[in-house]
Amino acid sequence: MTKEPDVIHVTGFLTQAEADDLLSTILKQADFRQYNSGYGVPRPRMEAWYGSWDYRYSGGTVLKAAPIPDWLSPVFEKVKTAGFGDYNAVLINRYRDGYDKVDPHSDDDYGDPFPTIPTLVLGAMRPFWLRLKQDHKTKVSYRPSHGDLLVMRGRTNADWQHWIARTSKPVGERISLTFRKK
Repeated sequence: MTKEPDVIHVTGFLTQAEADDLLSTILKQADFRQYNSGYGVPRPRMEAWYGSWDYRYSGGTVLKAAPIPDWLSPVFEKVKTAGFGDYNAVLINRYRDGYDKVDPHSDDDYGDPFPTIPTLVLGAMRPFWLRLKQDHKTKVSYRPSHGDLLVMRGRTNADWQHWIARTSKPVGERISLTFRKK
């Protein structure tokens, strides 16, 4: 059990112009949908899935396979060139305002007990929280900005849960691209 998560925060992974262009393209072209949770309640965020397989959440929700659009290819290549892995799918989450969130969880869909999980952040800054699974009291937060990349590695996914909390403070829209491989 690690007492500190193995997370790399790459500030300015995309230039301001690259981040602005990608955000604009995603908002215009991504096929965002609001899916139900395993309890039949709409998830408090929107999602778009691009990959060659259906993406299944443990609660039963299935995001159907969709081809990766050409406009995302340069981002996949940049993540690979930076040495964070070669990926063939991406989950894009859209947090429209402070009400949208994702609860504490681990990404258990990788089939690898210690995956490298890169997440590119666009738009408004929202704290990215991690808590130790063992006690839920040990917490760490990161504050990724527009164009930053957070990379969880090693035992982070095995030992920690992560989330984006709801906030009553006025915040702008946040988009995250979490890269997957299968």
